[in-house]
Amino acid sequence: MTDYDVVIIGGGINGLTVAGYLAKAGLSVGVFEARGQCGAHCDTVELGLPGFLHNLHATWLATSLSPAMVDLDLEGFGLELRGTDVLYAKPFLNGKNFLQASNIPLTLDSAARLSDRDHQTVIKTTEYLGAHLNDLLYVTKNMYFTAPNPEVWGKAVDLVDGFSKYIDLGVSGLDLVNGNGFDLLELLFDSEEIRTTLASLSWIGAHAPVHRRVATNMLWSIMVAAMPVHTARGGSHALTHSLVKAVAANGGEIWTTCPVEKIIVENGRACGIKLAPDALLPSEEIRAKVVVSNLTLVPTFLRLLGEDAIGDKWARQIESFSYDDSVLFGVYYSLSGDPEFASAEYDPGIQRAMMGYWGGETLADMQTYAGNLASGIVSSDIMGNWFVPSRADPTQAPHGCATSFVWMDVPPCPRRWGNTKLRGWDAWPELAQPLADAITDRYEQYAPGFKELILERFVMTPMDQQNNNPSAVRGNMFGGSVNPEQYYNYRPQPGIVVNGNSRSFFPGLYLSNSTHPGGASWLASGMIAAHEIAQDLGCREQPWWIAEPYQYFMEQGWRLPVNMGVSPKWLPPED
Repeated sequence: MTDYDVVIIGGGINGLTVAGYLAKAGLSVGVFEARGQCGAHCDTVELGLPGFLHNLHATWLATSLSPAMVDLDLEGFGLELRGTDVLYAKPFLNGKNFLQASNIPLTLDSAARLSDRDHQTVIKTTEYLGAHLNDLLYVTKNMYFTAPNPEVWGKAVDLVDGFSKYIDLGVSGLDLVNGNGFDLLELLFDSEEIRTTLASLSWIGAHAPVHRRVATNMLWSIMVAAMPVHTARGGSHALTHSLVKAVAANGGEIWTTCPVEKIIVENGRACGIKLAPDALLPSEEIRAKVVVSNLTLVPTFLRLLGEDAIGDKWARQIESFSYDDSVLFGVYYSLSGDPEFASAEYDPGIQRAMMGYWGGETLADMQTYAGNLASGIVSSDIMGNWFVPSRADPTQAPHGCATSFVWMDVPPCPRRWGNTKLRGWDAWPELAQPLADAITDRYEQYAPGFKELILERFVMTPMDQQNNNPSAVRGNMFGGSVNPEQYYNYRPQPGIVVNGNSRSFFPGLYLSNSTHPGGASWLASGMIAAHEIAQDLGCREQPWWIAEPYQYFMEQGWRLPVNMGVSPKWLPPED
């Protein structure tokens, strides 16, 4: 077996990003993936009826923000992003809704219908951002696409402080940044519709608003009106396909059906991997200058390295790493038609939204829900993110049909649902269908007639997510919880990474998962890891490695198609 400059454990999208960059920089790169295909958290599959494509995990693709779109020419390798002009929407049982759109006047109009004061807050926010656009871009680019940096954090605090003074909040930027997200929303807005919509946006981004300090991330979702989020033609797995092609085109090698049994250690340094006995290359040993793990923290250090290599102190610390936030229960639907929300009568723009949230009618409801999650209680007040990807990409369903799914945040080891006591993690098989029934009933409340559209229904519990991808411990979607103890400069835990974002305390071992800013479709954790490895191996200075964060979206985003699967009756009139 050939040895490599770099071996990467796991062919997830961020592991593939590392491989694409380093192979293009001239290094020999081998990716070793346990499953038969790459991209476990970027799957698109036919679960039943042919022609209905279901995105089992990543659906909200923020890849247009990533420098990898340009550096690795992902569009050239087949990634076709598609979206809707209404980016996010939340319907309410009172018949109203709140919309966030790529067209800022549409967002302003939606806010104006709900609250005069909130409308003015959104206007002032837009004015402030317009006057400080360069500062905002500096902070957001460096906050998400470089290693944690005290200077960047300080500039973020200064920017928020100026914002607070501009809208006369009477609260310092530092207090806002370190605050609880729910308190922040209550301070900024009057309308429950706007408050809960923005809280849900933070939640879907894995930054639960119940956490202090993490609310900083939510503040940007409040301040930035246009979120560059898409699906892809043919589903999310198109992102995986484009990355695989980029790796192969630049000379990298990808070995599937090759689970790694352990990281080889010599003289206290990671220097290769040993494959499992049941791998395509049984028990093969492969050497490398550096090893990159795209697995999450606990399996990397406790299973592949082990306590003998890292010592008791590190093992005990890493055991405490939390995976208990952002644990998702998914229900996937094949539909005979597009669901119609009752609130379309109030504002039909909701029918042009690819995704949103329902449930959580008030901020107090969402606070109670957060408390239940922390207590191991599956809430009887059902709320969650809904998606209709076929509105953006009609290839994901047969003509005239639709796909939809709902993600509900749940505790990984539930102890109670209503009056029913549960057996923790082992309760998921028996809880799956009753909870899916409750979610379906809730969907029907917001979109009457929804049940009549259902052709098939499928369920993915946290247990199913972990079985599909063992690195998704407890079914966590983000490489570990984003809480104050595991956020920004503390991520994944103090001391795990040194001198940057991916260089672990264990010599020769780099991480591209569980690190800042999370293993999401903006590909940032993979790109940052590639940057640091290339620096260490002396090949960072490349004439092609020059793209900036947001560059693709700002230069090319205008031409990405929108509303391709939206019924003509819901399309806005042409100017």
